[in-house]
Amino acid sequence: MDIECYDDLTGEQIHEWREFVAGCQHQHPRQDPRFADVERALGGTVVFVIARRQGQICAVGLFSLYRSKLVVGRYSVALALSGPICDDAETLAEFVVAVSDHPRFAKVDAIKVTPYWLDDEADLLHQQFTGAGLAITDPTPHRDTGLIDLNRPVEELRSSFSRSARRNLRNIEASDVEIRHETSPDEIGVFFDCLNALVIKPNNLTPVTRPEYEAGFRNVYNDPEAGALFTAYYKDTFLGGFLLYRSRITAYARRFVADPAAASLIGNQRIAPLLWLRGMKWAIEQGCTNLDVEGYLPDIDRSHPDFAVLEYKTYFRPRHVRRAAEHTLVNHLLFHQANVAPTQLKRAVRRGLGAAQSITRAG
Repeated sequence: MDIECYDDLTGEQIHEWREFVAGCQHQHPRQDPRFADVERALGGTVVFVIARRQGQICAVGLFSLYRSKLVVGRYSVALALSGPICDDAETLAEFVVAVSDHPRFAKVDAIKVTPYWLDDEADLLHQQFTGAGLAITDPTPHRDTGLIDLNRPVEELRSSFSRSARRNLRNIEASDVEIRHETSPDEIGVFFDCLNALVIKPNNLTPVTRPEYEAGFRNVYNDPEAGALFTAYYKDTFLGGFLLYRSRITAYARRFVADPAAASLIGNQRIAPLLWLRGMKWAIEQGCTNLDVEGYLPDIDRSHPDFAVLEYKTYFRPRHVRRAAEHTLVNHLLFHQANVAPTQLKRAVRRGLGAAQSITRAG
């Protein structure tokens, strides 16, 4: 296996990359070269990696390298978000190891990968990764998501929603709510401002910065074949928005937000069913046969920390699937342990606080 590393790709290389990915079942839009500017806006150093056998591409990976906060000149991690891409589990494991051995990654302490493999295939990939020295670094042995079948008429899709979702659809469609397909950076900014205020900040997540979402708009969401943002307005008031992107036959529900304060203008109806249905129609128009809701549990308890995020997805009755967990290959153990120690300490403190609160409530 021959490994090639590039800071940028030529037009010919981008074409070759996309041609390879188009023939792969296990692909995800985050591994498209158009996301390089988004990763750079997040502070990552982008490295495109191409593996070849006898001159033919056998695997590709878009990696984002992040500087170590402890040692000057080193990188704490190289992330391949929803990648790398390859349809053979053994080759993919070999590829990750070969990347770690390449001189371009000599100062990288750990490599984290999250290929888009589902159910039994995810189990097979885990076995190959384990044999190659990678270990799961997610809190759970797999990730949970759900797929909505789009390979059916829109009316049948609509009728598959829950009873309350169908009722919301009828009521909102009879109102003056307007669905917009946003096409300018200023309009997309309204969506992200609301997302940061209502979803990101309350959950102590990293805010989506203007450079990040402008890069995403410029390279992805302004291309009708790659992604789309749909928003809902009542007159001049923003009600909510739904951001999607796609790759091959699968679309992905990237982000959704609804402003509860504005819901009173439409009788406190939920805007999610109307926005998601519009997103599904767009995905169908692009040739997609599945919508990945990106995070789903069929039986969600109210005590779950992500209940508010996961609960509304039950309206659309997706099929639960298991997705491969994040796996990590450690290149330099001592540096890696130093890098992850602060995060592990925070998790331990949170677990301790949670246990203490449970004991207090029980007492």
